[in-house]
Formats: sequence, C-alpha cells, structure tokens
Amino acid sequence: MPGCSNNRVISLVYPFCFLILLLYLFSACASSRNIYNKLSDTEYTSSDYRIILERWTRKGSIHKGLRTELLITATYKAEEFRRAYTEEYTRVYMLSSTQNANMRDDQIEAAEDYDDFLVSIYTQEKEWDDFSERDSLWKVYLIKDGQFRIEPLEIRKVKKSRTLSESFYPFISPWSSIYIFRFKKKDCPQASKSVELVLTSAPGSTILKWDL
Repeated sequence: MPGCSNNRVISLVYPFCFLILLLYLFSACASSRNIYNKLSDTEYTSSDYRIILERWTRKGSIHKGLRTELLITATYKAEEFRRAYTEEYTRVYMLSSTQNANMRDDQIEAAEDYDDFLVSIYTQEKEWDDFSERDSLWKVYLIKDGQFRIEPLEIRKVKKSRTLSESFYPFISPWSSIYIFRFKKKDCPQASKSVELVLTSAPGSTILKWDL
C-alpha cells in the first residue's frame, strides 16, 4: 500500500537524520574544546620575560596571629627589567621599530633617574589601603646598602590597564590595589649593591630586599 510504504521510508529517514545531527554536534563540541584548550594552554608572555620578572619581584606579608593582614608583591623596575618589559610589550602589541626605540629610551632614562617599584597590595582592612594619602597609616622608605635611607618622591595609586595587566604582572588580581613607589636616585651619593623597600606602621612592618 502506498501509505505504508511512505511511513516505512519516513521511519528509516528520521533515525538517519538524527544520527547525522548528533555527529555534527559532537564534532562542533570537540572542535570548540580543542580551541579552548589551545588558548588556555598558551602562555601570553614569553618564558624569557617571566624569568626576568621573577628575578626582580619580591613578596612580603604582615600577620596577626594566624591571620594574614596584608600581602605585598613588588617588582623593582631595574634597567634589566625595563628592557625586558619593553621587548615583551613590543612583541605582544607588534610595535614598530620606532615605537620600540622610543619606549626603550623612555624606560632607560627613567631607570637612570629613579628607583621605581610596581607594588601590589592586598588587605581586607580598607583603612590600611591608604599608601598614597597624605596622612597614611604607613611610612615607606628605601634603604640602600643598609645605611642610606631615602623617602619616596611619590607614591601613586594607579588603575589597572593593559600595561598593568595580569598578563605582564601575574600577581595583580581583581582584589589588589596597585601603586607606583618612586624614589630619586640622586638622593643617594653612590651606586648601590642592595636596596630594601620598607613598609612600616603600628600594625606591623615588612621589608623586601634586592641584591644588585
């Protein structure tokens, strides 16, 4: 009978179409998963940059009993770090040779005049996060060679941006505040073999040291 024949054809076609649809969805999901894995397994910054970043980065903390009251991570922007950062930024954003040269010159000039630190602060105590305020709870010093104490020329709180992203500074988190601590190099009469960044207050203090 014609009707029965048509029903038989439809009954055979539907499972076949459903199977094709399942295979297509599975293939699409697998493809998406492979792309995701490729992106997630790829480091945004180069290994050479990360090695130098680690070399010039120090961590400290202040505790009250078993509770951590403050976490600090600071990168000393020494000339070696500034050069590495310039090259990495150039690579990532594909700067022209002229742009690269201008950025490098600016960084080297800053390294000659200033001791700069990029500082990430995390604390649950909001009143502790006031380093840039005139009446801050904190005193900040730079000690060179264990004897020359220099007060900061500037402490500036900065917004997170593409130049201060977690890709270039992995220790930056959504919960941390970012500061630039700047000291004049001319305030120290001689070249230094070590620098210590001191953060001190009534609740506690921490010292981060770099050997040069």
